[in-house]
Amino acid sequence: EIKRLDAGSWFDPKFKDEKIPTFDEAVALVKGKAGLFPELKTPEVYAGRAVDFEKLVATALDKHGLRGPNADPKTPVILQTFNEGTARKLAAINIGVPVVLLLNNGAKFGTADSVRAWKGIVSGFGPAKAVLLGNPELVKWAHAEGMTVVPYTFRQSAIGRGYASAREEMEHFLYTLGVDGLFTDNPDQFPRK
Repeated sequence: EIKRLDAGSWFDPKFKDEKIPTFDEAVALVKGKAGLFPELKTPEVYAGRAVDFEKLVATALDKHGLRGPNADPKTPVILQTFNEGTARKLAAINIGVPVVLLLNNGAKFGTADSVRAWKGIVSGFGPAKAVLLGNPELVKWAHAEGMTVVPYTFRQSAIGRGYASAREEMEHFLYTLGVDGLFTDNPDQFPRK
């Protein structure tokens, strides 16, 4: 089904008919050249079915030598998910790669204790920009626990209020709030120091 999707048109008409790669195709393209930060989309769809979603993820990583003591060091993997249950299951099966819990605009991470409760389960958080703007202390709390913060998604077509450009907005998050990285649709505007 995903191969029939015209995802390119969503970004710009010039990308019409661009296809989304499968996980195997993405690994084949980047293995040995870059890392992977895939999102585990809607694992709750498999609830009540005879599908062990987390085991499928482990099997896919194993197939490509991307976890465990013999994992390809040139292709680091970080998994990300909005699903708290999946994050806990991945920790329980010792998935062997970092897992980031994504936080949408309704996420309730208002105390250091709420962050600390995830230590040992996830390696960090991926909050929506608005989550951090509403509670910039999240960065400090996560860092105090040795966890990362990588917000999403910075794009020129959706600049936050008060910023002249996506570059300026990313600069604020990176160098004022102190996030560890970020997701952007405009890597050409990434503010390097």
